[in-house]
Amino acid sequence: MERSRAEVVMVIVDLINSCSNDKVAHAALACIGGGFAERVRAAAEEKGVSVGRFVAMAVRDFACRSDEAAQEALRAKVVRDDQPLLRGLREVLQVALERDPFVFDTEAMAATPPYAFSAARENALQYH
Repeated sequence: MERSRAEVVMVIVDLINSCSNDKVAHAALACIGGGFAERVRAAAEEKGVSVGRFVAMAVRDFACRSDEAAQEALRAKVVRDDQPLLRGLREVLQVALERDPFVFDTEAMAATPPYAFSAARENALQYH
């Protein structure tokens, strides 16, 4: 199923807003499961934070730092997926796992609501 651009943007906004919460992020990762979830758990343990916190911070990092090109790449990956929110989360986490070193400024990101700097949100608003 192919979604419209506006629908995909809203999926990304939903991903950012919902998975910026530690508990929701943890539950979403559990839905992905498998070896990928184990890699995320190991990375969280290495950083000394809970899995939910790690996932939430990765999502907030994406919201704060992504540019239009990164968001367009994410949109292209989720547009035809049966589970776009989980696919989007997996893609965001994949980037976080590959980043060396992963930027993890908990104080700055905890103080910033994810939607405040979300370019995805701004893009979504122009379509509605």
